[in-house]
Amino acid sequence: MAGTMFAGVAASLMLSGWQFHKTSTSEGAVLRVMTCNRGQQGSQSQQGFKNSTRPDILVLQEAAGRSRGLAKSPENAEFTHSASVGEHTILSRFPVLGSSILPAGAAPRQARAVRFVVNWFGRKISVYSVHLRTPRDALRAQWPGALVYGVLGLPGTVWGERRKQYQAFWDGQIADAKMILEAAREDPLPVILAGDFNAPHSGHIRHLLARELSDAHEEAGNGCGFTFPGVTRNPLSLGGPWLRIDYIFFNHEWSALQCVTERDRPSQHRAVMARLVLRDDPPSVTE
Repeated sequence: MAGTMFAGVAASLMLSGWQFHKTSTSEGAVLRVMTCNRGQQGSQSQQGFKNSTRPDILVLQEAAGRSRGLAKSPENAEFTHSASVGEHTILSRFPVLGSSILPAGAAPRQARAVRFVVNWFGRKISVYSVHLRTPRDALRAQWPGALVYGVLGLPGTVWGERRKQYQAFWDGQIADAKMILEAAREDPLPVILAGDFNAPHSGHIRHLLARELSDAHEEAGNGCGFTFPGVTRNPLSLGGPWLRIDYIFFNHEWSALQCVTERDRPSQHRAVMARLVLRDDPPSVTE
């Protein structure tokens, strides 16, 4: 009986993405990157988590035009450089050299991601702020009766049309993820992707990205790393988050020493911070 219970608990932890890693140390230059979707924060501040983790780069989604105001705030005095493109904002201790929008040519407000080039101790790196579309409306359109008209979708009926719309949303979501992955693949610089991917850790999009990129939580995090929703009335999640949809990914040039998820803040999203090092040719911190 005890063995069965233990096996059940172990299986549940595996399905939830539970990780356990010892915090690694490094004698080289360590880059601390933090990401947070500021949407619907409910007047809750991320300053406590930010001050405890001391990020070098803070990437924000749903923060349109906020770079100047946030950078001028005494609470963010450590960040001497900033930029905003559409909803994507970056605050950095290091110079931000430029930015570009994905998809290329899109209006800033339609950007699925923005690539910021940062001068990190004389070494250029690419930091992508990512925000894929929320599936909220697509999921609501399928309720109730998703099994009948969302999956079976009888042709020639209103349910068949809803199924087509539902499928079109997810086809677009996958296409956006592939576009961002291709940009990361072709980027000549060390790459970091951070943001709200609106994709659960066990879903297709997260696995698509993880085939070529490393997931900081999976490599160096502890626990489930759930980030959404920050607070709920769900007794099964003890009133806290039950999905991991905010991530920090990186390409083969990086290694993660630590990944930490904000433990307690009643906002829509919880922040994530990762400590990263370059595997080869790290920059000199004396430059």
